[in-house]
Amino acid sequence: MSESSRSYRNKPDRRENSTIEVNDISIAYETKSGILKAVDKVSFKMNDTQGIGIIGESGSGKSSLGYGLLRSLAENGSVVSGSFIFEDQDILNISEKEFNENYRWKKISMVFQGSMNSLDPVFTVEDQMKEILTSHKKKISNKDCISIIRSALTDVGLNPDLVCKKYPHELSGGMKQRIVIANALLLGPRILIADEPTTALDVVIQAQVLQLLRKLIDEKNMKIIVITHDMSLIPNLVDRVIIMYAGQAVEISDIKTVFEKPLHPYTQALIQSIPHIRSSEKSIKFIRGDPPNLKEIGEGCRFMDRCPHAFGDCKNDPPDILVGNNLVKCWLYKNNN
Repeated sequence: MSESSRSYRNKPDRRENSTIEVNDISIAYETKSGILKAVDKVSFKMNDTQGIGIIGESGSGKSSLGYGLLRSLAENGSVVSGSFIFEDQDILNISEKEFNENYRWKKISMVFQGSMNSLDPVFTVEDQMKEILTSHKKKISNKDCISIIRSALTDVGLNPDLVCKKYPHELSGGMKQRIVIANALLLGPRILIADEPTTALDVVIQAQVLQLLRKLIDEKNMKIIVITHDMSLIPNLVDRVIIMYAGQAVEISDIKTVFEKPLHPYTQALIQSIPHIRSSEKSIKFIRGDPPNLKEIGEGCRFMDRCPHAFGDCKNDPPDILVGNNLVKCWLYKNNN
């Protein structure tokens, strides 16, 4: 096996500084009707944590946060404040050239929402993966290229002999999603951001993809940030969860607390809305009302108009309150301060 392919297969050195700190990230979009603040001062750390989930309904800012960390926002979007510290470097404060050369896909990679539909129908799997490698490693030999591609496909549970020469239309949805994940892993990243990685897949394939992601965390000492609206997908995948609502992180808790004793009323409503097969309850519980317009955010708790526990203090912006080892942005816990 060549040196290049061995470097892909090796686990990262556990002695390296793999702490991730996201500090007060705010993201805004310029629109014709004004500035839309999609993410408002979100902070979190991943030290011993290997996996973290970012949960929220559509428009909560969860995908914008992921795109912002990868510096892949739309042209009208920008990170207006905050830092993203990785390997003792604020990677939001370096040049685009340095980020592309040293971090993008090499140390931080992403599986975009619906990305399996981005596979080019007129090129084989091998050709598409080879293009990714050669665009980032200009001097890589064809032999090393093929070796890394075969290793990546094997890592995601695919037989290279069966899929390398296939075109996307010859593959199932689950196989295409695995190839997209393999593409994201080609350059051996330390961090993988997965945005709705199981969208449009049936429940059996969803389970297989989630098992694959768990395997990558365990075997490659890789950190993963999973962005999803479906809380039921992540109990065995991540250690901590960030609950996003209207651009804010309203709760950051360990996975056990979120499911057994959720803190924020919004988190409680999300948990109650998950249907249970063995439940005798036939009606579906849902959260009444609509999220606020992010271009017209006023003072106070952003969940106030939908919250069954709202009271006078909620008219003021709630602080982040520490409850045990978890954070919640809610006045109900003001006596914990």
